[in-house]
Amino acid sequence: MKMIIAVKLSKIVLVAAVALFSLLVVFNNLVDYQSNYLYVQHVMTMDTTGNTAQAEWRAVHNPVIWRGAYSLIIAVEAVIALLCWAGVIFMIRNIQNEDFHESKSLALAGLTLGVLLWFLAFVGISGEWFLAWQSRSWNGIQPGFRMATLFLLTLFYLSQKE
Repeated sequence: MKMIIAVKLSKIVLVAAVALFSLLVVFNNLVDYQSNYLYVQHVMTMDTTGNTAQAEWRAVHNPVIWRGAYSLIIAVEAVIALLCWAGVIFMIRNIQNEDFHESKSLALAGLTLGVLLWFLAFVGISGEWFLAWQSRSWNGIQPGFRMATLFLLTLFYLSQKE
């Protein structure tokens, strides 16, 4: 019985870590808006890929679209944090119940959204569509892959029944 509680606690703590991380990302993106806004701008304009002749048609040069994309990223990060925090609360409330596995749904949704954000936005769209893999200064593929992997590993562990 104590082992099951330990496993449940470990899952709660890991989801809380993801929630805190996501909250810190949102905080930093709002407090130091310009730093990551520049990332979005350079990736979308493709000005550091060195391959503008063949792929220029993909580039976006509209600051309104840059701000919209960045705002969407921040909003998704905030939703991830909220879903994971809500998941932590639900899991804590049900730690002694047989419904614990069912109480993970919000955390699972937050982690899934995190995998989608970090993989799709940073590896897929940024890396492949905007060719950020060719940029030495604005390449977010490795951090995106790292975060998607951490979220996915936590998602796998959380989804296992105790």
